[in-house]
Amino acid sequence: MRLLSPFLCLLVYPFISQGQDVGSVLGRMDQAAPAFKAMTADLKMVTYTKILDDKTTETATVTMQRVKKNDTRARIEFSGESARTLTLQGKIVRIYYPNLNQYQDFDVGKTVNVNQFLLLGFGSSGKELSANYDIKGAGTEKIAGVETTKLLLTPKDKRAQEHLQTAEIWVPNDSPNPIQQRFIEPSGNYRLVTYSNIHLNPRLPQSIQWTVPAGAKEKR
Repeated sequence: MRLLSPFLCLLVYPFISQGQDVGSVLGRMDQAAPAFKAMTADLKMVTYTKILDDKTTETATVTMQRVKKNDTRARIEFSGESARTLTLQGKIVRIYYPNLNQYQDFDVGKTVNVNQFLLLGFGSSGKELSANYDIKGAGTEKIAGVETTKLLLTPKDKRAQEHLQTAEIWVPNDSPNPIQQRFIEPSGNYRLVTYSNIHLNPRLPQSIQWTVPAGAKEKR
């Protein structure tokens, strides 16, 4: 096999390993954020529990909606044995368990729950991310055949750091929205979330609400 000359190596390999610079990715997010109204997608989530060295895989559908400024809502519906619906509205994360007809509420204004970090990067501006995270580039990587730039995000908030050590997001080089995220906890546990069939600004029949069926009880 013919080897590349040292000069060509200097030209080619930095481009392959470094990907787009952080400023370019965040700038693309800044440009796209004002036009973001809604998103639907399928997702696959792999949850790793370090103490058990165990991985579980779940699938879900996700709907995200910006009703107005400072009012972004989301609903993630997981199927299978651990079926549940996770809804974010304002500062409340509500998780409804249909098999139990029970729900839990988490006020993310008062406490930090790792679920609140899901969908990180969708509809966000680069300025918003920079205000809440220290951001570094981590090269380029192909995800499902798509060239992406990987960003490492470390939360600036001390309370958030107790629950989230690092967030990794993979952003396509021609898009402002991530197609993969990994949320690493200080314990070494993590959640790896991969998105597919992403549709931006679809028509949604109604605003996302976090109501639960009649008779549902709050889980303690």
